[in-house]
Amino acid sequence: MLNRGITGTLIVLLAFILASCSSQPTTQTPGKASATAPKVKPLLEQASQSASPERERLMLQAAELLIAREDYDWARNLLTGMDAGALEDDAYIKYVDLLSNVALKDGSYFLAQGILTNVRLERQWQSLDPQVEISLRQKRARVFALLGEAHNSVRERITLAALLTDPEEEADNHEEIWQTLMTMSQGELQQRSQSESDDTLRGWYSLAALSKNNQTNLERQQAQVDAWRTQWPSHPANQNLPSDLQLLRNLIDNQPRQIALLLPLQGRLAKAGEAVRDGFFAAYYRTSKERPLMPLIRQYDSSGDVLAAYEQAVTDGAELIIGPLEKEKVAELSLLPSLTVPVLTLNYPDTQPVTPVQGLYQFGLAAEDEARQVARQAYLEGHRLAMIMIPSQDWSERSAKAFTEEWQKLGGTVVNTSQFIGTGDYSRVIKSSMQIEQSQARAVELERRLGTNLQFEARRRQDVDMIFLIADPAQARQVKPTLAFHYAGNIPVYATSHIYSGIPNPGVDRDLNGIRFNTMPWLFDNHSQEKKMIDENTQSSAIYSRLHALGIDAFRLYPRLPQLAQVPEMRIYGATGALHLLPDGRIEREQIWARIRNGMAQPLPTVVTETYIE
Repeated sequence: MLNRGITGTLIVLLAFILASCSSQPTTQTPGKASATAPKVKPLLEQASQSASPERERLMLQAAELLIAREDYDWARNLLTGMDAGALEDDAYIKYVDLLSNVALKDGSYFLAQGILTNVRLERQWQSLDPQVEISLRQKRARVFALLGEAHNSVRERITLAALLTDPEEEADNHEEIWQTLMTMSQGELQQRSQSESDDTLRGWYSLAALSKNNQTNLERQQAQVDAWRTQWPSHPANQNLPSDLQLLRNLIDNQPRQIALLLPLQGRLAKAGEAVRDGFFAAYYRTSKERPLMPLIRQYDSSGDVLAAYEQAVTDGAELIIGPLEKEKVAELSLLPSLTVPVLTLNYPDTQPVTPVQGLYQFGLAAEDEARQVARQAYLEGHRLAMIMIPSQDWSERSAKAFTEEWQKLGGTVVNTSQFIGTGDYSRVIKSSMQIEQSQARAVELERRLGTNLQFEARRRQDVDMIFLIADPAQARQVKPTLAFHYAGNIPVYATSHIYSGIPNPGVDRDLNGIRFNTMPWLFDNHSQEKKMIDENTQSSAIYSRLHALGIDAFRLYPRLPQLAQVPEMRIYGATGALHLLPDGRIEREQIWARIRNGMAQPLPTVVTETYIE
């Protein structure tokens, strides 16, 4: 006799598929539904008339066909309707493979992790076909890395290395190990390099620790890599060094010997230019204590004719130009057909050149980068329905647009975007966005129809599972309590770095409790020698702290630009974030995450897994 639960599921699925022949699912490629349904329907009809294990085999075959056709909604419904515990071992492995594919496709990474780390799967590794095991372990390594479990991801990839026979796959896996290691903190790498019992793992951690500890000093990094190779002659990484380390000697030999610093020395941005300069020279003088040969630095004023300043720097012998800081000056340089000497700008033009300019590298503190990172993090943590709240300003509108584009590309939905203009309209804007007035109107109408007074509490809209907020600290301190007043205090709020001044102030920042925001590692770095030098030798206001970090990272970046260009996966872990080079020449930043708790900003792991609390 057929299992009643599965039979019922099949009937429902058949009805769903028949109905879907006339309306395609939202996640499908146009035309896929009509092409898939005629092939899936017979399989499910046959399954409904079959006994185990033939029934499950047919259902899995149907799911595999749906996935191949990118009909992920149908495949998910079919797979989650099956009783996985009743499957035979080979069918169970197929089920794990298919359902994890669906989970990864729709960004359900915690679900994918649960599927791929199931106890039953752990008991079957020895009996699996090697190619099946490779596929599953590759997915496990990917999920671990996405969820911030770098150690588990590295361990998985080392196990995977013993299974791979294709040289290209071996090289890719090798590089993935390295890039995952480099996401770990210096402290953790150092600790694991000393405590790890597995020799291969310990060697990897040791190499990663010394490499990350020397990102500001090419010569010292090369010397320590050479010493590591002597110590670990048989290690897999010694046979094939990570790509970025292979380039070190060439970088050392071809460092620019003269650099032009092109910054505003007068006008409204003179103080900002001074802050960037102070950060740059703090990094310069700190490094000069460790390196025998430092480049000559000449300063030029960008506040006038920037093209003339550029040409003068080239004439004077500059081999690299850092700056300008002004957005409009960066735009002027980006319109040149070519550059005689490479430029690392410290801002981005509003409009990117149609064709990337050879030798033009763009680096800055773009709010749009922060917005895109918020979208990726919130989606990774399982949110899909976003509300956006921003001040009515051009830069925040650009950030909201960047968030929306990234969010929709990932598969999320923006249900509402609202803007606040002044300090007096937060309640009005939030009340309208949360549709409180509609809830109150429904209650009034119900009272009118019933002819009696009702005990009533307004309800907010229910189609929001996260809020993206752009606001300065003063604005955010009013927005957050107002959300709670309008029944939205339990919705997670994600923000950009603008909500936190960088100066601890728990008395007033208690109103920001619970807000998660991305920000520079610089704000939490209490051991930075550069920060100490800046504090001791300048009179800069705290508002310029982020520009100090920009100057420091400009110094750290410049010798690594060819390395970043040749190894796209590489990151420089700087004061402003993890920096990597995009194909169009822009340096993109990935900042760390923090949350306000008891009025204090506290750094967070990459992924926030705990439930939302104030």
